[in-house]
Amino acid sequence: MSFYDLDNESKLTRAQQLVAKDKDGAKQLEKVSEQSPGPVSDNELLARSLDYPNKFTATGGVDETLFQDAFTHGASAQRLIRGWEAHATDAHNRFEERAKARREGTDGHDPNLSNQYVGAFRMTAGELRACKLDRDTGPRVRVYDAGEESDELHAEIIVDDTGLNRPEKKELRVRLMIIAQQQGLFVSPYLGAGDLSRAEGTQCTLHLGGEAVGQFELGHG
Repeated sequence: MSFYDLDNESKLTRAQQLVAKDKDGAKQLEKVSEQSPGPVSDNELLARSLDYPNKFTATGGVDETLFQDAFTHGASAQRLIRGWEAHATDAHNRFEERAKARREGTDGHDPNLSNQYVGAFRMTAGELRACKLDRDTGPRVRVYDAGEESDELHAEIIVDDTGLNRPEKKELRVRLMIIAQQQGLFVSPYLGAGDLSRAEGTQCTLHLGGEAVGQFELGHG
């Protein structure tokens, strides 16, 4: 039985079910997928996509819902086991393919013609795992191996929100968002020149072709 097999009758979210199956987070140290290179180490770099209009505030900038799915279904990330330069093209391509599927409605949902892949954020698994609230005595964030036949370098970010009220959940989401913003946004090569304002609106340092092209205020939202 796979770690990711769920009880379809359960009223718990997917993230809550996975936390319940791995109360101490020990599965993070295991290879839980036959297709993957193994467990995700703390020093491993991950990429997380940013899509418009999701995860944007009404007035521009990155919204704290960047990691909302980590609290419910599970947040997808791409493992960059050989570094950004080695995996950048594949990561951008995968993120754009997913955005295209959302625009066309081939992802199982209604077509969303406005969906646009804006760029990718980078962070280490260790940074995410260390993220918690001041009152917490144990970790809140897990990063699991989730490789599959179509994507061997897939990872899942899951948050254990046990005992948190709504403001505390938001605070944790904001802290995760700030971690993602710290290295800046690696702009999608599929983003046309006329749409660059979408990336500029994140108010982050922008990286185009590996070069930082602008500095904006971090950590707003």
